[in-house]
Amino acid sequence: MKKLLLCCLLACMTQAVLAQRSAVDQRYLAGAVPLVNGFVQFDSTYTVAGKSRGELYSALKQYVQSALVNGPEHLPQARITEADSLNGVIAASIEEYLYFKRTAWSTHRVRFYYQLVYQITDGQFSVSMRRLHYMYDPEVSPVGQEADYRAEQWITDKESLSSNGTKLTRVGGKFRRFTIDRKDEIFAASMQAVK
Repeated sequence: MKKLLLCCLLACMTQAVLAQRSAVDQRYLAGAVPLVNGFVQFDSTYTVAGKSRGELYSALKQYVQSALVNGPEHLPQARITEADSLNGVIAASIEEYLYFKRTAWSTHRVRFYYQLVYQITDGQFSVSMRRLHYMYDPEVSPVGQEADYRAEQWITDKESLSSNGTKLTRVGGKFRRFTIDRKDEIFAASMQAVK
């Protein structure tokens, strides 16, 4: 009787774990990666009451410089490419590592390139993340050379979702999930920077 009870308990626990693993967060499924003129582009607009364009511009430029251009995962090509305080525009080309797995024993990462563009007005700013692509370093590339992958080849609904749209594919889904998480992190930090 004890063995039967133990087996039933283990079976229930296994089912619960499998159910949790198979459940995909809805924010990664259909429509999560927007296409603008055939290219992946994430856009968001934020309202910040009581802040002038100059205050927002200064705070956002400081955030981009310290957290992204000089951030902990930045790579040599990261830089601010345009900073126009009169028109309220900040543009940055970012190169950083995007980690899929990082432990004491193994690391799985890609170089992640993207462009951020901020449009700033009094009490509001919009941010766009576009021109996304990924590059494996030659020593870890499956083909032994630098491999450049465009976001349109990896993270769109067509490329990274199962045919019924309810699951992420193994490789494309991984890129999609980590890209969306990084975009969410940057957009939320931008809002925090201007508060």
